[in-house]
Amino acid sequence: MAGIIESSPAHQNFLRYDIRVTIKFSVISGKDASCIHKDLVTVLGENAPSIQMVRKWIKAVSDSEGRDDMEDEPCPGRPVTACGDGNISKVLVSLSDDRRKTCEEISTETSMSRMSVFRVLANKLNKKSFQNGFHIC
Repeated sequence: MAGIIESSPAHQNFLRYDIRVTIKFSVISGKDASCIHKDLVTVLGENAPSIQMVRKWIKAVSDSEGRDDMEDEPCPGRPVTACGDGNISKVLVSLSDDRRKTCEEISTETSMSRMSVFRVLANKLNKKSFQNGFHIC
């Protein structure tokens, strides 16, 4: 039975949101934390949240706190803008002239930090030479 669950693609598509909604539904149905956790482990296996996390969400959705929104709350602080569309297009324009530019040259040309240029190249544009560490920054 465990082999069937582990090979099931459905459990891989479970998002945190889905798990939280399942916990909320189970609380409304009258299940306790250990029963909810056991059900999640049965379905999700090693991808199931810990019993402590289940208890945290039970507390959050209970009547005392009354949390209705199951989405993640936005993180405090400044949003990450280094890999935004504007910076990606700046790097692409810079590379259109010469594909062999270094991070330093692109950084100077675009007024971006070298690390931001590196992140755009490695993570957003999937430049293999930058992902493998063969870069001149």
